[in-house]
Amino acid sequence: MGVPSYCEALEFAIDRSYDINLDMLRARKLHLDIYNDYPVGTYPPLKAMGTLNPERLLSEIASSIDLYFHIPFCNQYCTFCHFAKEINPRPGRVERYLAALDKEMSWSDAPLAGRSIETAFFGGGTSSMLTNPQLKTLFDMIKQRFDLSKSEVSFELHPSLARQVDAADRISTLLSNGVNRFVLGVQSFDQNILRILNRGHGVHEVRQLVKLLNKMGAHNLSLDLIYGLPRQTLRSWYDTLIGLLDIGAETFNIFPLLFKSTDPIARHLSRGQYQFAGAKERIIMHFMAEHILTRLGYRHGPIFYWTKRSQPHAVQQTRKYDSWNDNNLIPFGVGGVGYVSQCQFYNEVDLDRYLLRAERGEKPVWKGIVLSQDDLMRRTVMLALRSSGVSLFRFEKEFGVSLEEYFRRELKKLREAGLINISNEGVLTLTTAGIINSSAVSLQFFSNHVLDRAARTDSRISDKRSDLIERHDYSPAARYGATAEMQAVFSQGR
Repeated sequence: MGVPSYCEALEFAIDRSYDINLDMLRARKLHLDIYNDYPVGTYPPLKAMGTLNPERLLSEIASSIDLYFHIPFCNQYCTFCHFAKEINPRPGRVERYLAALDKEMSWSDAPLAGRSIETAFFGGGTSSMLTNPQLKTLFDMIKQRFDLSKSEVSFELHPSLARQVDAADRISTLLSNGVNRFVLGVQSFDQNILRILNRGHGVHEVRQLVKLLNKMGAHNLSLDLIYGLPRQTLRSWYDTLIGLLDIGAETFNIFPLLFKSTDPIARHLSRGQYQFAGAKERIIMHFMAEHILTRLGYRHGPIFYWTKRSQPHAVQQTRKYDSWNDNNLIPFGVGGVGYVSQCQFYNEVDLDRYLLRAERGEKPVWKGIVLSQDDLMRRTVMLALRSSGVSLFRFEKEFGVSLEEYFRRELKKLREAGLINISNEGVLTLTTAGIINSSAVSLQFFSNHVLDRAARTDSRISDKRSDLIERHDYSPAARYGATAEMQAVFSQGR
């Protein structure tokens, strides 16, 4: 079938938006406003973590693992980014960081020896900022320890790579070292929006880089898009989708814009510096993308991901959401988040502290927690709901309790609000309204104990604009409550 016109996509989306009863959901505290809406990245969240002996991470490592490598360097500060980064590092800084990565990896050489590597992901920061010699150094270090020949190896690219005279050489180095999936942060096809975001690239570079990747045989490419951006209209959102479809993209990550008080874009929102989409308009944007992509043969899953391929969107995503508690994610680098030996943890997020600890031969764990049985069950439900759902049979087999009994009150509340469904085959999934309100759904499964710990930590943060815990807590728990309160937090120091 053909690409839906703008008018058709808009009409469809507006009609579907009436199915989402925002007033009812707000009254039941099942809709988070755009200040507070943030998907669960870890459970328990950072604000509920404490100190953790790194040796605990080596006690129960799974037989197959996933790796994450964080490259924290960037040429510019994107206004919406809150991940660990350093802008325009001084000479020698990158080389020192790569040496520290090597030292960090050596800490777990023996315990990880012989483990099967299912996936490896290189993120940032800007991973593709590394020069060709630096990329070769990085992969030479990794090859000494890990066999990636049978792994899905993903590498994030910034479109500005297209401007580098050695772009083809860098891509060739990546391909020759086993990279078989590329993630490209496009965000928008609107030049004005890209400038507001301080992205450091334009539409032309996106087209150039995609063309170069295709020419070099790198066809497994996933493009990141954000809706709800400053000055983004329904028309510009439609044009972004169509523009990327025109260059042959088969896999998308489509996210709503997320706000944290530590990011410049949050202050833009609170000051009214730019026009931002409200809740209703963001829902319409969601349905516009759904209508266009579904019409063209793309399928959903996990909830922020779309693919036209017959295989899953990515092995990495399947492992993250559907492997339950047998997936061990080992992070290397500043700000890396991991899950190993039933522990959720963060590496140091301050680069200087990370370097000093890694150079001493330590695993530079900053915060962490050993998950209880209750934590494990809650984490399982939250993550699996964002993908293929929760099998009631598998849950009871793995944990020895009935999901419907253990979470009776939570399921009753969510079912009455039309956010979840249990199929005849016994699989708990999100409805369309549940997908749009997935952060609020996840929040229902937080234990009171974890919520209390997160709230206590939050109450001790004196400056939410600079605090490291505030910057790196990827969770809707212990956020700021009412919109007026959030605006006040975002506007501090203006």
